[in-house]
Amino acid sequence: MHGVCGVGVRGFDQAEGLAGPLVHPVIEVAHAEPLLDAKVRGVRPRYVDRGRSLGQVVVYIHIERHLLFTSFRTRSYGGERSRTVPHGPVGGAEVGLYDADVNELAIELLGRSAVTVDDQPVSSDAWRSRRAADVVKLLALAPGHRMHRLQVMDALWPESEPEASGTNLRKALHFARLALADERAIVNDHGVLVLAPEARVDTDVERFEAASGRALETGDAATNRDAADLYRGDLLPDDIYESWTVEPRARLRRRYLDVLRAGALWARLSEEDPTDEQATRELMMIDLDAGERRAAIRRFERLREVLRDQLGVGPDPETVALYERVLAVEGAEPPSDTERAHALLAWALVHMNRGEMAEAERAATEARAIALDAGLGRELGEAAVILAKVAMGQGRWREQFAEELTESMRMRANMEPIVYDAHLCLAEYYLTGPEGYDIAADFAREMMRIADQANSATGAALALLMLGEAELLGGHVDEAEDHLRSAAEANDRQGCISGSALARQRLAEAAVRRGRRYDANRLLGRARALANRSDIVSHLLVRVFGTMIEASAPERSMSVLRDAERTLSQMRSCEPCSMGYLTTAATTSARNGDMHRARAFIAEAERISGMWQAGPWIGAVWEARGVLRQVEGDEAQARAMFREAAEAFARAGNPSDAERCLAAGRRDRSS
Repeated sequence: MHGVCGVGVRGFDQAEGLAGPLVHPVIEVAHAEPLLDAKVRGVRPRYVDRGRSLGQVVVYIHIERHLLFTSFRTRSYGGERSRTVPHGPVGGAEVGLYDADVNELAIELLGRSAVTVDDQPVSSDAWRSRRAADVVKLLALAPGHRMHRLQVMDALWPESEPEASGTNLRKALHFARLALADERAIVNDHGVLVLAPEARVDTDVERFEAASGRALETGDAATNRDAADLYRGDLLPDDIYESWTVEPRARLRRRYLDVLRAGALWARLSEEDPTDEQATRELMMIDLDAGERRAAIRRFERLREVLRDQLGVGPDPETVALYERVLAVEGAEPPSDTERAHALLAWALVHMNRGEMAEAERAATEARAIALDAGLGRELGEAAVILAKVAMGQGRWREQFAEELTESMRMRANMEPIVYDAHLCLAEYYLTGPEGYDIAADFAREMMRIADQANSATGAALALLMLGEAELLGGHVDEAEDHLRSAAEANDRQGCISGSALARQRLAEAAVRRGRRYDANRLLGRARALANRSDIVSHLLVRVFGTMIEASAPERSMSVLRDAERTLSQMRSCEPCSMGYLTTAATTSARNGDMHRARAFIAEAERISGMWQAGPWIGAVWEARGVLRQVEGDEAQARAMFREAAEAFARAGNPSDAERCLAAGRRDRSS
């Protein structure tokens, strides 16, 4: 052996065993030697000749036993080939250590992930490790296809210790080189990983960025349209939960939308970004000029719904004015009740966003009246929510809700489902308001009295459900279970599907608190079936899934969460109703080691909770943060966040949740 004189078998194997985890023959040679000098025991300096360091000897041993002067079988894209890896110096960086085989490396990252080596595609089976493919993707995205190994480790294993990350990186690089059938597909140039330095590397991302940059600089519409055709889809769609993809994906998508706008590709822009109002207005004008008034109306309605569901805002005044112009086209049929309500609701949101509360209330009130007369359930719900938000801003929340519910019960003893659902949404808003659960329970009892006077069975079913919810949230579980069971039966009798689903979901919450998972899951199965039949499924189903995750056994919790994600991805869930789901999903992800997913859920919950200045949501977000810090091992931060959560829950009148958070902080300290 080179550099070794008389090393015994035991010492040889011990040295190599210590070398193995520290060095791969293709990388880290220079970096491994100091570690080996410090760590290898049992091989004495007298075993080393020609003045070589002990670490260098061990590296030689490791390389020679595994690679040097052996027949190295690599996969050829046309079959098998065998060759001998040439021997080179061990000290220093590995540049020049191996001969290069790859001449051209083509990498697709937009819309999909694919790698081609010299016109031969690399099959998915060739990537024996997901992180091996990720290393190639990272380097393909990096400037000059170069990135320091520490940056790669931080991107792919952010939660791991440096030693574990280094081991993982060595394995990933090994499998990446095997997949690309070339030892020099990735080289380590003094700590900087370089992708195929002796080959031509072509990526669709670079081609799109270069073409779009030139097109936007010239401002030529045709050039921008050509550049847009190079964008085949968002960056790495199968890696949306990888944090290192977030920034480049968003940057490339913004560039793509800019190119679509500069190329006047309004239809594609509207499809890619349904919230883009300029695109919608341009398309409405095209429809209007072509005499397609109904198409222009449909475009506005689609925009209005998307802005409401995704951003919680209404269209710009310019867009609303264009819509009214479309409605008023001479010779056209008069606008329908739905179209009139949509225009009023759009103006209500415009005024509310401007802080013009009186005008917002006037428009929403008029829209509500049209919706009630015409039986427009969705529009009635929208008007009720706007009026509730206006009332909250004016400090008239309770009075507004009482007035709305009382008027509905007296006008119609048995409320239609659309009216019932609108008031159910208002009740849920009220329960998360600043007054606390005891006052909410008293209010529900008052509504039950009014319902009895109006002989409104549906009103009584709604008020009973609200009473049970207030008691549950306030920690009075025994009373809550009694009232929620009665509410489930009452809503069943009246055919109020939404109320029946929500009552069972709340009963399941109570069962979880008592540790009765079987009962909780039985209730949730029925609640899920009812929610799917409801007109407000986007409000109810996300609540059901949040409790399903809580009710699941720890070993099944991530499976339930994935099922929830698949189902909920097919709809736009109500944001306030999503809070329980988001915080539960965050804590479940953290406890199962998926920190990236946990942080994404917490970020969304923080965004929504920021819309409200009181209620339980703020405490729920603090609690989720505490669990995340606890799992990460930051005990001091976890205790501080659990204290914040307890204080927020206490302010919201939720003593049981406050005590749970205080107990979590105490457990963290004792551990």
